[in-house]
Amino acid sequence: MKLFLATDALDDVQWAAARGWCDGVVLPDDALATASSPDAAVTWLASFARAVPFPVLVDGADVLAHAHDGDEQVRALGRAADNVVLQLPFNEASAVRMRELSSAGIRVAATFVGTAAQALFAAKAGATFVLVDVDRLDAMSGAGAEVVAGARALLDAAGLEAELVALFPSSSASMAACGAAGADAAVVGAGTLRAMLAYPFTDQALADTQRRPAGGQRLRAGEP
Repeated sequence: MKLFLATDALDDVQWAAARGWCDGVVLPDDALATASSPDAAVTWLASFARAVPFPVLVDGADVLAHAHDGDEQVRALGRAADNVVLQLPFNEASAVRMRELSSAGIRVAATFVGTAAQALFAAKAGATFVLVDVDRLDAMSGAGAEVVAGARALLDAAGLEAELVALFPSSSASMAACGAAGADAAVVGAGTLRAMLAYPFTDQALADTQRRPAGGQRLRAGEP
């Protein structure tokens, strides 16, 4: 299972990549908000993307919604570097744009996917990555992994190669459930990733060498 890091800080990316924990980057929705111009946004994105050796997903919805030449600008973002992937919220209207961009050689990631059927439709519309809203689904009904499993079954049955991505699983258990359900990748923040690394018995043993188990014995909770 791949790990995509949600950040626009190269330090976080380098920290995770040095440990083998980063296979892609998902930029925050406002990552380009401070750019002084559309050209400056493309320049920043190109610089960031060329600094990392894996896919960089960037939001294109805001550009389309607020720029008078949104289509032109979003295509420029998509061509900023070979590893850039445009994120677009999936709905009936955006499906046509996804298909057009994909046909033009620009990779697209579908966001706001909440059902297995939507995942199938997004992949058929040309999405390279399909991001399932695991965090929202888990908060509403705990069905994040269930939707991932259904989407995996549909994509495999249709012979579609889109990567299925679990968006922001809230815990190690949620991530494991999504991986077991067939997710190709999960998106996590640097803080969440660090939290998932924590294991209290390791911390206790490393902090107090006298408590380290010896002779093959296991250190149990509550033992002195």
